[in-house]
Amino acid sequence: MRSLYSGVSGIRSHQTRMDVIGNNIANVNTTGFKASRVTFTDVFNQTLSSGSALTNPQQIGLGVAVGSTDLMTDDGAFQMTGRSLDLAISGPGLFVMKGLNGEILYTRAGAFDWNADGVLISPALGMKVQGWMADANGVIGRTDRATMGDIRIIRGDVSPPQATTFATLKGNLDAAATEDSTYETVLNAYDSLGRDIEITLRFTKEAGNQWTVEYLDPYTSTWSSPVTITFDEKGKLVTGAGATTSMTITITDTDTDDAQADPLEIEVDFTNITQAFDGSGAGGVSRSTVELDTRDGRRMGTLEAIYVNELGEITGRYSNGDSRLLAQIALANFNNMAGLIKEGNSTFAESPASGVPQIGTAASGGRGTLVPGNLEGSNVDLAGQFTEMILTQRGYQASAKLVSTADDMLQEIINLKR
Repeated sequence: MRSLYSGVSGIRSHQTRMDVIGNNIANVNTTGFKASRVTFTDVFNQTLSSGSALTNPQQIGLGVAVGSTDLMTDDGAFQMTGRSLDLAISGPGLFVMKGLNGEILYTRAGAFDWNADGVLISPALGMKVQGWMADANGVIGRTDRATMGDIRIIRGDVSPPQATTFATLKGNLDAAATEDSTYETVLNAYDSLGRDIEITLRFTKEAGNQWTVEYLDPYTSTWSSPVTITFDEKGKLVTGAGATTSMTITITDTDTDDAQADPLEIEVDFTNITQAFDGSGAGGVSRSTVELDTRDGRRMGTLEAIYVNELGEITGRYSNGDSRLLAQIALANFNNMAGLIKEGNSTFAESPASGVPQIGTAASGGRGTLVPGNLEGSNVDLAGQFTEMILTQRGYQASAKLVSTADDMLQEIINLKR
């Protein structure tokens, strides 16, 4: 009796479906969990008659079977945590994780932290986050699977000192100044060891609209040879062929008591200086106000804070004001995300159905972006799961009733022997 086997197949199939629904509901609060669904297919039909031009085929189905268990890959709701190393992915993609034995798995659970060795890990998974390290200049080379590795950042990392190489001045030179009157300002710079160097600049009024500029060597206490700058009738610095708009400061460290710095060479730009009667002094008297505007260079600094942006770039901020790219987190995408194999702990493994991983940076190659300070919750829809549970229960009851009815019919046949 075929109906008996059809009923049994219905019971088995609906039991599998209920198992999947139960697992979905149990993981409604699991970070990065992806729900699954079961699809049914009918079993091969037994053909009693293939039919003819005037009659339809006579076929009897042999029940139901589980066609597939599909992974639902839509995003879960984001939960704000405010923690910089809690990362959610908006759109396609998974974090690439490496286990203790070198195995590579993938996850959407982005609750990360640093271990004792400064390696970025997932404490819940016990796995290392994969990505690419930047060089000392903050540059990352190739971003593919072959160059991917652990992300390791040492809290005691330092930003090396950098000597000042250029500076710009801004302000006004007093148009009412008398000939041979002077004005001095200080240029604060850094040598190659990150030490502060104070360089005095002296402006001396010459005939007409000209000023000479010279600097005082802090080691020899001698004044340099002056350069001459000229202003037009409107008080703007004259530029163009033959005009002086900058000067080069060259200083050699002659102090033998301490470590000696490399020779210092600074290009000082004057183009933001004007000559006018500004009336900003006391009682409306004009005065000179030239001062340092911008400069490069820095002291040695230590790593103070680490930030992650939407591209997965990990940037370090140092005590000397330097900010540098340290690393970038890798993301993986698959042609068929639903074909991934669940490995537990909200991790997945590639399979022939998923295809090979396409590994790269966020916001490229069809991969999504990161949302720092958030975690992705489960994508389980409770209302939908409860509806599926009711339908599954009814299907299970109907299949069980079919088995019971078929059994009653068999009993009637057996009773004919009496």
